[in-house]
Amino acid sequence: LFVRARVPGPSVHGRQATQQATMSRASQLRAILSAPGAVPMPSCHDALSARLIEQAGFSVAFMSGFSTSAAKLGRPDVQLITYSEMLEQARLIQEVTTIPIIVDGDNGHGGPLNVKRCLRGFR
Repeated sequence: LFVRARVPGPSVHGRQATQQATMSRASQLRAILSAPGAVPMPSCHDALSARLIEQAGFSVAFMSGFSTSAAKLGRPDVQLITYSEMLEQARLIQEVTTIPIIVDGDNGHGGPLNVKRCLRGFR
């Protein structure tokens, strides 16, 4: 996946929100995580919360299983939410943002083959 060019945005804890037009989200994430210091990473559960995080100037967000489960099902993250529901939320979030999103893959949603499928899906 490639992101579109962005105008310089606000700096978040010394990290500039500007990204190169051809830098993939994975490359952006590697660069962000390799910088010294803590990385502020708010949690999102849907496309709107992810857009608000990006508009606030954060360079990365985290889609947690708990917040997604709570928002969709009104229940805590006790493995009630399915892989397909998590994947759908992640795709909707990706469509409206340009920052990297780290997604909670939980336990891979099953055995070793499910883990492999989960990793492919969330790429």
